[in-house]
Amino acid sequence: MNRLISLYNITEELYDLLQQETDSKEREALIAKVNNLMEERGEQMDLLSPPYSEAEKATAQEVIRLNQLIEQCMLSLFDALKLEMKQMKKQKQSNRKYANPYETIQARDGMFLDRKK
Repeated sequence: MNRLISLYNITEELYDLLQQETDSKEREALIAKVNNLMEERGEQMDLLSPPYSEAEKATAQEVIRLNQLIEQCMLSLFDALKLEMKQMKKQKQSNRKYANPYETIQARDGMFLDRKK
């Protein structure tokens, strides 16, 4: 009996989840699901102990291959999230400048203010 089947199934489910196209509104739910699957996967890994049969070694190689693909997907998801955060910050700054265009000007009414103490 192959003890790694449950680990493989969770890994495959995680990979399938990360392959889905998501927009920014669904990203929070996606991250929550990924966290839950990663926790389940960690628990399954903690239950494993040697010796392993040849079938289990083959399954482990497939899990390792899927894990590398999962890492790439997670990096791209993280990069997309960073890009979105950067755009939000820029948009916030642009909106603030539009609302108060003279915010950065020191002398607002034309008089000179000496800043020395």
